[in-house]
Amino acid sequence: MEKTNKCPNYESCYMPKVVNHTTAPIHVFKNVAPKLVPFTKFTCIYFVAWTPYENPNLYAALIKCLPILALFAFVWLQHATNYEESKYRYCILLGLFLSCVGDFLLIWNELFGYGVWFFGCAHIAYICAFGWYKPLNLRLGFVIYAFGISAYLLVLPGLPKLLAIVNGMYCIIISTAAWRAIARVEFTWEVWKWTKLFAAIGTVLFCISDTMIVFSMYRGWSLPGNFQRGVVMSTYYTAQLGIALSAVNHQKLLMESVALQKPNTD
Repeated sequence: MEKTNKCPNYESCYMPKVVNHTTAPIHVFKNVAPKLVPFTKFTCIYFVAWTPYENPNLYAALIKCLPILALFAFVWLQHATNYEESKYRYCILLGLFLSCVGDFLLIWNELFGYGVWFFGCAHIAYICAFGWYKPLNLRLGFVIYAFGISAYLLVLPGLPKLLAIVNGMYCIIISTAAWRAIARVEFTWEVWKWTKLFAAIGTVLFCISDTMIVFSMYRGWSLPGNFQRGVVMSTYYTAQLGIALSAVNHQKLLMESVALQKPNTD
């Protein structure tokens, strides 16, 4: 009787054949782009409406929050396949919700401190998703904290005492979020690795956006005209988009990829 060479393991036999094609970023984009149409539309509405900061109202708050609510719905529709994915997804959802509350409060200058507090809590939720210590990468953490503390010391002279404490705590929290997100990055063609890169890019853009805000408010360093607000909000929305994309169900993408590459026996 002739022996047949059976595949001892599904992953070892099939997965290597599809990794390079199916786990590239373009596949992630093709899968998730249609689901991001509401976010794109609401972001365009915000920039078209361009509600003036001098006239804070509920309409302006709603327009500002709509893109984040769209990202919340996007992440909510991602189905987790195991406990780790489920935990990650819920932490990102919590972070987006708290960010939305923070966005709402920041419309009014007198609520600025409360808005910063909610954003700080949002970043703690993101840190819980990224992981607190694995992989650790202390050298990276030292560099990021050095940048964060340096930026904080530049604006410290212009901060009232209470806001100095609040912003100091926020600086440490957002620096930690950036550290934990960047520490996870691995440059391979696996979907899970690319979603980690999205999170890292998102947190870096978050830091840039927030740094521009505090420099403008307390040091008077800002871009001319409406360029300041345009850059701040575009980097902010892109930051939240990157973090939301990190919650994409990579296992589902891989299963769809394998199904697409099954040989046609007809």
